[in-house]
Amino acid sequence: MNVPGGQQPGSSGQVPPNPGMPLQQPPHQQAQYQQQQRNQGQGGGHLPHQGLNGGWQSDKDVNERRKMIAKIVQLLRQRKPNAPQEWLNKLPQMAKRLEESLYRAAPSFEAYKDVNTLKQRLQQLAMNIGMKTKTAQARA
Repeated sequence: MNVPGGQQPGSSGQVPPNPGMPLQQPPHQQAQYQQQQRNQGQGGGHLPHQGLNGGWQSDKDVNERRKMIAKIVQLLRQRKPNAPQEWLNKLPQMAKRLEESLYRAAPSFEAYKDVNTLKQRLQQLAMNIGMKTKTAQARA
């Protein structure tokens, strides 16, 4: 059925700014939708990790991350050469958690994988964890 002006019934004649995005969305939801669309257009559908420093992190970093975990294990073993077996059993999981914290906090991939600063960054991380523990114990 034709309506004067060439519009279809129920149509406002407006085209949404983004196909698939309804017209009646609040501005903040439109912005979120647009950001999602931009993210999907980057890196062949690669979505950046949420809540990470710098936005450089990628699923493509897996091999380097494994190498970093191995380096952390090596450093921790050097620090505690006569460690009990129980501690050694926990070491891979500890190293993985430490690596994840370093990965999340690093401002760039180059800074993350810099082995010259690894020991210092681990020491800083240990101090931060210690401070959080003290603060949590003081509140309890």
